[in-house]
Amino acid sequence: MRRDIQLLRGIAVLVVVIFHADIGFFSKGYLGVDVFFVISGFLITSIILKGLDTKNFSFSSFYLRRAKRLLPALYSTLIVTTLLAYSFITYSQQKDFIAQLLGALTFSANMVLPTQLSYFDGDAKGKALLHIWSLSLEEQYYFFLPVLLFLIPKVTRIWILITLTTGSLIWCLSWVTSDSMPPLLWRIADISRSKWAFFLFPTRAWELLAGSICAWIMLNKPFAINNTIKWSALSIILISGWINIDSVHPRTAAIIVVLATSLIMLSEREWLPKWKIFQAVERVGDWSYSIYLVHWPLFAFAYLGFVGVVPLSAKLFLIVLSIILGIIQYRLVETPFRYGWKSKPSVAWFGFSAATLAVVMTPAPMLSNHFISTDISSNPKYKYEEIRKINYGLSKACDGGQIEKLNADCQTEPEPEIAIWGDSYAMHLIPGLIKKNQKIIQLTKSSCGPLLNLATITEDEKYNAEWAQNCIDFNNQAFQKIASLSSVSHVVISSTFVQYFKSNNDKFLLNNQIIPKDTQLAVNALIKTIENLKTAGKTPVLFSPPPRAGFNIGECLEREASGSILFKKDCNFTLSQYLTHEKEIRTALQQVIKKTGVHTIWLDKLLCDDNLCVTKLNDTFIYRDGGHLAILGSKRLLGNIQIQQLVINSKGK
Repeated sequence: MRRDIQLLRGIAVLVVVIFHADIGFFSKGYLGVDVFFVISGFLITSIILKGLDTKNFSFSSFYLRRAKRLLPALYSTLIVTTLLAYSFITYSQQKDFIAQLLGALTFSANMVLPTQLSYFDGDAKGKALLHIWSLSLEEQYYFFLPVLLFLIPKVTRIWILITLTTGSLIWCLSWVTSDSMPPLLWRIADISRSKWAFFLFPTRAWELLAGSICAWIMLNKPFAINNTIKWSALSIILISGWINIDSVHPRTAAIIVVLATSLIMLSEREWLPKWKIFQAVERVGDWSYSIYLVHWPLFAFAYLGFVGVVPLSAKLFLIVLSIILGIIQYRLVETPFRYGWKSKPSVAWFGFSAATLAVVMTPAPMLSNHFISTDISSNPKYKYEEIRKINYGLSKACDGGQIEKLNADCQTEPEPEIAIWGDSYAMHLIPGLIKKNQKIIQLTKSSCGPLLNLATITEDEKYNAEWAQNCIDFNNQAFQKIASLSSVSHVVISSTFVQYFKSNNDKFLLNNQIIPKDTQLAVNALIKTIENLKTAGKTPVLFSPPPRAGFNIGECLEREASGSILFKKDCNFTLSQYLTHEKEIRTALQQVIKKTGVHTIWLDKLLCDDNLCVTKLNDTFIYRDGGHLAILGSKRLLGNIQIQQLVINSKGK
């Protein structure tokens, strides 16, 4: 095995592990997977082309070698991960875990995971088999490539490879920043093109194909790459893991890393010095497959056990543990089965079939919970599906859409007296407010706060300029609707406000121009919105977000109630944690209140004392996730608030 390839493997797995540890180093370490793709394409193509050229290539032998190389360590990881999952995952997470496991076994994890999340979503940290998507994509390539190279004439192979690489790259780039739905062929779920572009084989195949092109060149038109170029390529790979070249992936940064890796592939001449640091990383390259397999479940379970906030000491420990367990699995499972298993092919395939069955049976109790038992609702352990339902307010139909076509389900009376305006943090108020305030109209759009003529464009482009313009249009229509309804006297405005007041690299859309994010602009926009409501003869009432501390409180409550919260006493958090986490938002809202005098409901006054913020009242779960109120929680917390009387009382003081 070439030393430089092993070095690249070692570097790739280390930057991936450090990235997943989330300790502040290698913030773009996910690019290590792109390095793996190129290496895999290079090595697998070399094996196939050599076999075809010597006319001794056998499909059955090829796939048996792949199975011996990949399946034992994979199955070992899947079984242990599943057994640990019984202690770490909640009932509501079991269906997703089972789907991930089946995706891993059928090499379709990259098709399963997009239906559950995005790779960069916060909740992705708790998906114990998230990392298997890349292995599934590689396996799909192993099924595709031998057939392709076998069927096409030798003289056209390189041109076919180049054509496919170009087509896949163009496909990837055309989808990676698009929020529109893909054509019917790929519309497996309500998933945007950008999310599919990350996971799909056709949109990521160009990275493996780049390695295949390198393999063809090395076997047919070999040439030497200058050592300076190779050192530069290696430096580029390392630097790419540190700096933010492109916030969208896979795009510019992926192209750079793939090209740099390809340059290193294009020469077998020894060029690395025998430095001990290089030799150590090369050894890590030997263990890289097993390290990659075991590391992510460790971080995922730590995230679940600590309910989001994993201490730095634990993260550092898990980095070391990942390497140790990877070495153990490499020596006890991966190597013996890869090199020492000399059984007949029929016996080997029977063994793999039995092992597959064993993996499938491991989550059997989870399967029975969800698909066999018919009366799970009678067990208090399983009440969380109801508690953690998304809180849309009056109806899901009230989330966005055109105001002039407002569904009748979005108002309780023909002549409403109170308008609820904002994003999902306005929606979640409604179950509680409707008890005392029966005449309500709901004007809400997820992630779109009630600020006139200003909207956010996120750094990852999940919410792009088109979405931002739609948000602005929605708010303008909502304001016009409120102004036109003479019956409406009070307007409840609420938002998470994170998208406006938290400092990050997002941008604003203002007056049809994309500008850098400026918190003061958002403060001024909210002030202007409140003043406009007053000018229109309405009384605005501002609701703050509930106290938050940066972890999924709803999931924590589920864990606490079911006995699966492992590394925390309970789900309450200190007032200091809340004030620190929400400092920017509270500061901005206080500026708005001081300038406008708007009547404000601080929800922390209902949940926090001088020391502690509680997350349930008696036996009622207040939260459904990291900040939203559950339906029952909203009723319990806000059920005694009457908007009109509250404002009258405050004026009388």
